[in-house]
Amino acid sequence: MTGNRDDFSQSVKTVLAGRAGWKCSFPQCNRSTAGPAVESHDKWIKNGVAAHITAAAPGGPRYDASISPDQRSDISNAIWMCPTHGSLIDKEQAAYTVEEIKSWKIEAESRAARELERSSATHPSQATSPYSSKDIATLASYSGVMSYQVIELIRGERFGSFVRHDVTNPLYQILEMKGNPRYKFQNSALEKLRQNLASEVEAFFTHFGQQSAGLPSGYEYINVSEFSRNDPESRSYWEEQIYETQRLAQGLCSTAMRLLEIKENN
Repeated sequence: MTGNRDDFSQSVKTVLAGRAGWKCSFPQCNRSTAGPAVESHDKWIKNGVAAHITAAAPGGPRYDASISPDQRSDISNAIWMCPTHGSLIDKEQAAYTVEEIKSWKIEAESRAARELERSSATHPSQATSPYSSKDIATLASYSGVMSYQVIELIRGERFGSFVRHDVTNPLYQILEMKGNPRYKFQNSALEKLRQNLASEVEAFFTHFGQQSAGLPSGYEYINVSEFSRNDPESRSYWEEQIYETQRLAQGLCSTAMRLLEIKENN
């Protein structure tokens, strides 16, 4: 702890960086944060940061007064990032929720584990894709629909009183691809991911469809102020409905991101 801040110890920072493979945990960044020092052949530099998921001190980004100082400085409250993205999530705190940042950390550590397993099993000069040409082509098709930009668009959607077709159209495409044998993977693990994504999209629309109404440019959705005007006690119910929509959207985005990362690594 430094002053009024619940900072991380050096050992926490080192373990955190190692678990992320010394790479930034921000989606699609994957920037290395360690390397050789130019000034000396026996020195190295690191420029990553151990960012707080919930702030180290009152008034900071996403500060949570309900947790203890020990929890605030624990590795569970830390995410390893490059300086650019470590600064970004604090400056744009309203854009990045605690749950979203925690999902980045899980995905970054999973990616590091996959890379470690691959490098342990195969020498880089002998590395070949474990997937068939058909599966590689199918990965490209799914990535074309659920690109990084589309995933970020859906992740950033707050699902308030109006939702644009830009958010929902790619999800309808995923459902259209579900029953088409052309898009079935030969690899069982990839096929399981595909089925999971389709199921998550279906669950999203089952929930979203209960309160949405189609308009030419999008969907009319939950206007909390309007819906609770005559019944203030219902406000928490409508807010919970929006939260569930966001949760379902974040879940399908995580699955889509896994397919996208596999495509980019092959």
